[in-house]
Amino acid sequence: MFKVISSNVCKKSLTRFSIVAQAHTAAPVAPGHHAVEHQFKQTEVYPRIGNREIVGFGRNGEPSYFDAPDCPCPAIRWREESPEIKALREKAKGDWSNLTLEEKKALYRADFRSTISETTAPTGDWKFMLGSLLGIMGATIWGYYFFTKKIYPVKLENSSREHQARMLERMIAESAGRVEGVSSKWDYEKGTWKK
Repeated sequence: MFKVISSNVCKKSLTRFSIVAQAHTAAPVAPGHHAVEHQFKQTEVYPRIGNREIVGFGRNGEPSYFDAPDCPCPAIRWREESPEIKALREKAKGDWSNLTLEEKKALYRADFRSTISETTAPTGDWKFMLGSLLGIMGATIWGYYFFTKKIYPVKLENSSREHQARMLERMIAESAGRVEGVSSKWDYEKGTWKK
């Protein structure tokens, strides 16, 4: 069954189709529209999605439900058909002013799990991420403290000031880095650093 929905806002027509459980192909459409044949075998698709109606292309052409603000029309309905929902759908084929607000909400919730505003609402995931980041940083600091104080408490000989002074004297004696290094800043005639 195809239903063409006209939109005054974007001047385009939207086609909504549904494939019932007994049909193998889509129903014929009004002149001017292309017939859309679904590519799924009922024996493969309907055990996976249950008794839910396929109502559109969806996000990627697969009959699956996914809430996303960039693709607001999922391929299948959220809930399976129940006698109450069938009765509401029959009632909705008439005048919608006869429906109560609760019936309209029930119809909406049968098609969609959440509204667009519920989908885009902040979830608070940033708190978890920030807490995880701070926890990892704290563990890193404590690990560094543990390794420097408990595992490697002995200072190596080459990290002492006396050893570094001896190495500097040796580099000057060997003229290491005469062009731009340490020896270039040493005055060999006076025996002092250049000014």
